[in-house]
Amino acid sequence: MLVTWIETIGNAVITRLRSATALANFGWRLLVVVLNPRTYDSATRWIITKQIYFTAVQALPIFIAYSLVISAVIIRIMVTVARNFGLSEYVPGLIVGFLVMELLPFLSVLFVALRSGAAINTEIALMHVNNELAAFEHARIDPIRYEFMPRVVGGVLSVLALTGLSGLTALGVAFFVIYGLHPVNFPAYARAIGQLLAFPLMFWLVLKTTLFGLCVTLIPLKTGLEIPRRLFLVPVAVLKGMMRVFFAIVLIEVASLAFKYI
Repeated sequence: MLVTWIETIGNAVITRLRSATALANFGWRLLVVVLNPRTYDSATRWIITKQIYFTAVQALPIFIAYSLVISAVIIRIMVTVARNFGLSEYVPGLIVGFLVMELLPFLSVLFVALRSGAAINTEIALMHVNNELAAFEHARIDPIRYEFMPRVVGGVLSVLALTGLSGLTALGVAFFVIYGLHPVNFPAYARAIGQLLAFPLMFWLVLKTTLFGLCVTLIPLKTGLEIPRRLFLVPVAVLKGMMRVFFAIVLIEVASLAFKYI
């Protein structure tokens, strides 16, 4: 019984390691293409632009509304609780540390994952099943350059842009919640926020957000390529890919919190 249990755990660990290694190799091949200046011809630039449009620009109104509501509710709670305990001077630090640095990036990447991650997974799985990727290779068209790389670059840029917009929205909402319609307080508020958002903190935010963007693009791509060529397995691949994306996002967020506070 114990031996069987150990074998089961060992097989599961080996399977996960093989999957992680394959994903890392796939990511490295994509990185080589991304860093090559010759990659960005008119066709790839157009595909990247289209990816950003469908991922971020097209959904911008609903995303801004979504960010405004969440930010307004949480900031109002923070301000009310802080005033009740006489800790109003710590509110800007709480807004930056919790809302801008942690919650909004996490919600932004979930938004992109639900909107585009599942779509990428489905598209690539269908192209794989229907032998479209093999047809590209037969025609000497590199699918990594024209199908995979634009989706990754567009997805990462979209997550970065939406995270930045949601952070700016939260900071704007915070000013009006704290000070109301009194623009005379804006210089002091901007100075305080500028001191809180130091370069190391901004670098960490960009790095974490970039990793989030890679998760919602690389994992669906790789999962879509792994399934057997059976059409009925496409929904299974999408479900598996989105579960992997969710666990990867949570793992990055937990690792970020542990690195900062433990």
